[in-house]
Amino acid sequence: MAKISAALVERLLAISRALAGHIDPGKAFRATAAEIGTIIPHDHMDVAILLHDGRQHVCYEAGFHTSWSTLARNPLPVDVSPVRSVLRGEVPYLLTEDALEDPRFHFDGALDEPIYSAGLRSRIIVPLRARGNIVGALNISRQMRDCYTVRDLQVAQHCADFIAPYIYALIQSEEARRAMLAESEARNRKELLRVGAARLTEGMERERRRIAMDLHDQTLADLSRIVRQVTALHRQGVARAAQLAELENEIVNCLTELRHIVDDMRPGVLELFGLRDAIEAHLNRSVSRASPPIAVHMRDQSDGVVDMLPERIRTALYRIVQEAINNAVRHAEPGRIDVSLLAAGPLLRITVADDGSGYRAAEPDESGGIGHMHTRAALIGANLRVEPGMESGTRVSIEITLEGVAAAASTTPEPGLAEHA
Repeated sequence: MAKISAALVERLLAISRALAGHIDPGKAFRATAAEIGTIIPHDHMDVAILLHDGRQHVCYEAGFHTSWSTLARNPLPVDVSPVRSVLRGEVPYLLTEDALEDPRFHFDGALDEPIYSAGLRSRIIVPLRARGNIVGALNISRQMRDCYTVRDLQVAQHCADFIAPYIYALIQSEEARRAMLAESEARNRKELLRVGAARLTEGMERERRRIAMDLHDQTLADLSRIVRQVTALHRQGVARAAQLAELENEIVNCLTELRHIVDDMRPGVLELFGLRDAIEAHLNRSVSRASPPIAVHMRDQSDGVVDMLPERIRTALYRIVQEAINNAVRHAEPGRIDVSLLAAGPLLRITVADDGSGYRAAEPDESGGIGHMHTRAALIGANLRVEPGMESGTRVSIEITLEGVAAAASTTPEPGLAEHA
């Protein structure tokens, strides 16, 4: 017995040396498993660690990997663990000659598929303890039946007691690091949205001033001229047909210009006919006066998903596409512009591609049209990319998931952010 105890102590020291220097819990456990394998042969070994006050658990595997490995980054409730009785302290251990037939590992909702697919028959499950509390379980398995004895169980418990504090500390450190990164990313996103929203608001103010100037310089001037013509006709007491035709034409032009201004402020086609028709209407209107002419193509493979989106999301997507089309027409001198809407599973993708000379893709935090596009995308949880086309020109793509749509729709928008370009 003394010789065996001395050998075990030597193995535990080897385990200690294997743990030294590791900061990644998965790598540390795999190094540990290799040393434990010299005293307890196994085909598969994993460690389940409790998180969130024991409500959830993560899993790290050594040897071949099973679906349990997904728990390393996606914790699941302890209720679904096949070894939950040990994790909860309901039993001191589990020792079985054939886990495939042992009902203790199988119950409604149990995550027991790897036991069958990997043929994990002989199994030892012992608790991991730190500071007197159960923090997880060490699970050792072989694919042959009836391989382990009570003595193997005792050795496994010694190993578990030895590695538990170190493995648990590494996992807690990893969780703290992830939480810190998540908090930092959230702060960065919040700051980006704050700055972007401020710049978008400034852009809207500039657009309002431009619209006011257009109304003053063009529409009001046209109306003033029409009034003068009507006054002159009234004084003359008679109006010739040519004069009436000219007056009618002036009124029609004035109404057309007003409609364009109103449509730019709030796209009526979008409200009445949906996103696809609104985009197509803007696309055709944008290239109507282009010289040389610009060919356009519109393809809709969204299966109606776009028109099921909340109004705020549709408006934001329309503004992004509108800006992409305007940039292509004004700056790229393209011969063709293609717009496509595609729904694939939970993903909605809208693409605007041209074959023009291209334009500089601004950084998300820059001011200007492309910066506003990035801000609008961020505000609705969409992903925006502005990149060179496959052969020439520029390709703008907006992607948003249905889950992202639901999250964005539940957020109250800043006043006016979704209303104007």
